[in-house]
Amino acid sequence: MIEFDKMSDFFSGFYGFKPRDEFIYLDFHLRTTVLERFTTLPFVLDLLKGKKHLIAITDHNDIRGAIAACDLGINNVPAIEVGCSDGFDLLVFFKELADLETFYRQEVESNKHLYRMTRTTKDIFYYLDVLADRPCYLSIPHINGFAQNNYLKNKPDIKMVLNRVDAIETYNHALPKNRNINAQIIRRVYQRDATFGSDVHINHELQSFYRLLESEEKRYRKLMGNLYEQQIPKSISA
Repeated sequence: MIEFDKMSDFFSGFYGFKPRDEFIYLDFHLRTTVLERFTTLPFVLDLLKGKKHLIAITDHNDIRGAIAACDLGINNVPAIEVGCSDGFDLLVFFKELADLETFYRQEVESNKHLYRMTRTTKDIFYYLDVLADRPCYLSIPHINGFAQNNYLKNKPDIKMVLNRVDAIETYNHALPKNRNINAQIIRRVYQRDATFGSDVHINHELQSFYRLLESEEKRYRKLMGNLYEQQIPKSISA
């Protein structure tokens, strides 16, 4: 269900992603902002205590959670979810916190909508243009979500957008299985990388994603182990 093998090398600088016996908590769409009353950072810190992990706190038009995570020593990919004026959301990942802070200060903070905190006053093509020369990685979240977040039905420019991003979120824990499968089909058609994450609002939903991720990792390790054994010549394995 979760496409571990379609992850980008962009994230390899934060952790070496290889099949192994130990569990690694991976979440590239994690909400923590106080304003939206989502999962709290102390809960995330407690959840990850003593566990290998790599997360990306992607609060809507806000980077306080991402900064706090870095200050606390959490292995966090500096990131943000930018809400655009035309209804698109864009997950933007950076390798350096300073690059995220500069982008936020120059292009998000000054363009925040006065009344809709999850939106800016700029459309997605504005952000695709300004991010084109920045050291970042772009993913479209919940592409087949509900209501305004169903970009396949509600956004006529989706094909142009897909040709300009690096990845599609192909597993979102807040969405049912059929919608995530549809996202995987779109990813294959456009030959994009995959991201995945919890994107949940409350603590017990994050725990649910944690349990699913652990199960999926075990299944993936078994699959990769079987493929590895099939590829070893008999003369070597004998």
